[in-house]
Amino acid sequence: MLSPVTTRQLDRVRIRYPDVQIQPLPSGAALVTIPTFSLPGGWNASSTCVRFILPVGYPGPHPDCFWASTGLRLANGQLPQASQEPNPIPETPYGGLWFSWHVVDAHANWNPNRDDISTYINIIAERFRRLQ
Repeated sequence: MLSPVTTRQLDRVRIRYPDVQIQPLPSGAALVTIPTFSLPGGWNASSTCVRFILPVGYPGPHPDCFWASTGLRLANGQLPQASQEPNPIPETPYGGLWFSWHVVDAHANWNPNRDDISTYINIIAERFRRLQ
């Protein structure tokens, strides 16, 4: 069951990503899926499916890492830096291109009273702007 805080945050995310989905996982974590996440130029696609896990206890502990659609590459065909494919998403039947991308200095930069799902989505968008 999702907490009221998570539900409110998702309602705000739906303004920007109306097709966002959330799936509770057996551990108490939840999988967030944005089926159509627009990409900047420099990738081999104009959009990708993005998935990430809200850990047990969220919003205290922050999300960490994310997955994109299988086959996503830089426009030159290279695998993005700090990524791996195929990579399964824990507790789900899904997998994809895993990005080892983290909240920088999380103890100083993630505050559950200020940061939310949209904050993490912005971190993902920043990774896609870095064509590496």
